[in-house]
Order: sequence, then C-alpha cells, then structure tokens
Amino acid sequence: MNMQISTTCSKCGTSFRLDLGELTKEEAKKNFQRMEDIGGHCPGGHVELGGLSSMWNLQDVLHRAYELGQVEEPIAVPTDREYVEVLWAEGKEVLDGGSNSVPSLNLPSIHQVKGLQHLGFGEFTTETHTYHRCDSPRGTRFYIRVSN
Repeated sequence: MNMQISTTCSKCGTSFRLDLGELTKEEAKKNFQRMEDIGGHCPGGHVELGGLSSMWNLQDVLHRAYELGQVEEPIAVPTDREYVEVLWAEGKEVLDGGSNSVPSLNLPSIHQVKGLQHLGFGEFTTETHTYHRCDSPRGTRFYIRVSN
C-alpha cells in the first residue's frame, strides 16, 4: 500500500503531503531520524540547516499513519511536461531552471539570460523582467518571466 499523509510546517504554515510509500513504521522512523541530522527544503520555500522533524511534526505523522491508520488516498502527481503545459495555458512564459528535465519542450534556460541579479530564495531580476521560481510538484525547478 502506498501511504501518503498530510502535515503542516510549524514555521511557515504550509500544508503538504509526505509519501511514505510502503515503508514500515521502523523504516519511516529511521528516515525521519536521518532528517534531523541534515538540513532540508520545506515546501513552504525556506531552507533549514537543522532538522525538520519537529517543524513537520513527524512524530505525529508516525502516530497518525501507523497507529491510527489515517493515511490518505495517493494523488497523482503531474509530470513536468503536464506542469509546464498548465503554466503555458495560463499565459505564462516558462524557463527551465537549468536541468533540462523536459528536453522535448525546448525551454530556454534561466542560465542563458543576460544580466541576471539574484534577489534571494531562487528569484532573479534584470532591468526589464523578474524571474519567479516555480517548482513542479516533482521538485523540478522552473521559472516564469514577468515584465517589471
């Protein structure tokens, strides 16, 4: 059974799902303990150098998933191509974040833009445009270009 369960970051308030796959409780617990030893990215956009366990209330996740059985039906995650096509349908100009994850789309790379100034948190600007980071549900970095 592929288990997914929702939690919320206590620092930024972002709600998101964790995919526990078919891990046993002990395997999930070991993975969560490793997350305490390394930093990580929160889906809310901040990076933590310390552990994420308490911020994401992972002990509660273990309890709800394995003891109470409060898992959720898995949701289908769109492919990067599907994600970009939705952005295009909304009229957005999309740039690749540098990994060329969908070569068939032939997206221009953010690294080819001249005069980029870093604003922090993956955001960039030039004299004429701002480039907003727009990560896909699969974690691939894309940017949308907006006129200043």
